[in-house]
Amino acid sequence: MKTLLGITMDGNTVSVDLNTSHAGTHFEHNPKLSDAVKKVIPTLTLNKDIVRIDADAGTQVGFTDLVETEEGDKIIYALRPRRTRYSRFVKNKKPAPSNWMTLDFRKVGEKEYDLYTAFVGKLTPSFPGGDYLPEQSKEFWSNHALVWGGQEIVPGTETSTCPW
Repeated sequence: MKTLLGITMDGNTVSVDLNTSHAGTHFEHNPKLSDAVKKVIPTLTLNKDIVRIDADAGTQVGFTDLVETEEGDKIIYALRPRRTRYSRFVKNKKPAPSNWMTLDFRKVGEKEYDLYTAFVGKLTPSFPGGDYLPEQSKEFWSNHALVWGGQEIVPGTETSTCPW
């Protein structure tokens, strides 16, 4: 079931399905994120089939799990719910407070968009195998990771071997 989040500056409705979208998993873990997304939607113009942006909420919306990694860090890979590509995690770092959020909108009808994902932090390339900035994915994710324990994973998918 979809929930209406708001209407953009150019009259597009934006909804989210909290049960099937990636945004739903992030809203559960960052209670301030949903309200921040609702505040920014009226300031946006959406005019492409897929729109990915990051926005400064002006106040802390949560903690970003994305951190830089270095040699010697304890790295592990695992699948997250509702995803088909492995994520890279680091076990010896902590999340950092952030005012930034990344939003991904998908056009689903005339003047109608779904919020595909929303998470705390700045816009990054997709994990390797994804479609957003694929030419930058491997290099970026070889030097960055999500903090272990900050994201739900699919039990039994953990591996220390890089899957990409």
